[in-house]
Amino acid sequence: MLDGASHELLHAARVLAAAGCLTATDGNFSARVGSSQVLVTRRGVEKRSLTASDLIVIELDEETPADASTEWPLHRALYNANPEVQSVLHVHAPHLGAFAAIGQVPNTKLLIEAEMTLGGIALIPFVEPGTAELGKLAVERGQGAGVLLLEKHGVATVGKSVREALHRLERAELLARIELETKVLLA
Repeated sequence: MLDGASHELLHAARVLAAAGCLTATDGNFSARVGSSQVLVTRRGVEKRSLTASDLIVIELDEETPADASTEWPLHRALYNANPEVQSVLHVHAPHLGAFAAIGQVPNTKLLIEAEMTLGGIALIPFVEPGTAELGKLAVERGQGAGVLLLEKHGVATVGKSVREALHRLERAELLARIELETKVLLA
């Protein structure tokens, strides 16, 4: 199970790097690997060159281990709130980031695929990144949504698998790009 999750997270890193969503050491990924354990990216690593050694196993009841991603409290809250969540991906995607910067959500009705597969997009008001408060707010405001737009901070997706979380992220980023380009065409 651990090898499968590692493989899927490394695949997600390659896809998201190619899409321009992984700047410097920004972003973090995780996947549930048991009822009480999660595989998560280490703090401060470049996800665009992610390797299996950049992933660590954490118990869900651990607060924030020193070598874990600073966004562990967000991931932990999302896993604890919903046992169906098997993966959390957080990045600073450029087009979704434009929406997050101004506190707006892309219109899922622009693309039928987005409307059918994203599970909705929730805007999570700005709070300090890496805090338990962000995790709490994400759970409260993001119920039922597959995409969490973190105001001034980026985007997190959840899924029943790493692939589902990745596909939601890719589709949401495409949706944001299309909406921004449509606004230019209509101007």
